[in-house]
Amino acid sequence: MKPLAAILFTLGCSLVHGQTNTLRFRITHIKELTDCQSKKGICFEQGNIFAENRTKDVEVALYLERSSGIFHMIRRRYPAGLLNVPLNISDCDYTGNHYAYIKYVDDTDYQFPSVEEVARWHKETIQTRKPEFVITLIKPNPQCLHSYRIESGFVYSPAGGRVDIKLLLETTTGQWRTLTLHRYGTGPVPIHYAACDLTGNYKAIANYGYPLTSDLTSNDKP
Repeated sequence: MKPLAAILFTLGCSLVHGQTNTLRFRITHIKELTDCQSKKGICFEQGNIFAENRTKDVEVALYLERSSGIFHMIRRRYPAGLLNVPLNISDCDYTGNHYAYIKYVDDTDYQFPSVEEVARWHKETIQTRKPEFVITLIKPNPQCLHSYRIESGFVYSPAGGRVDIKLLLETTTGQWRTLTLHRYGTGPVPIHYAACDLTGNYKAIANYGYPLTSDLTSNDKP
């Protein structure tokens, strides 16, 4: 099974768009809206600012994708020293795909990219890089011999947005049991599934939203 550290290394190298080790912004809390009629919709609830220089105000540019595939930009300024910032940006037309850029307000040399540039980069990303999923924690099941508890997994989503996971768990009869999971963006996925007939082997299908059409990848138990 691919080690979690390797995934985090990949994440650190590829998802920080237009940011640096001394100044960056991430959306940390996203939820799916439940009051949208024909669409699912997304609420971006909260973000996190990391600024090495905490005496300067910062400006954040958020690029949010609509179901048409078109991105729009929202710019916000935040005072120096602020870490966790409320966003509360929601729309039934949001897909969940997003990009964030940040700069110090007094940095007149850096220009945020246009929405057309972001859309082009996003298209290139989803065409060349698929999301990945691995189980990160499997424990022996104390309720029965020779079986396991599937505790958690980890999603790596190069393009952000919703990732749907079809998780197939091998049973002692040789059959496969299916669990359906999803997450918005890169991060941990709680599973907490236990049974007395699990071998610990699994296969995972991960893709950007429905339908689940990517190839199966299999991993042996750790």
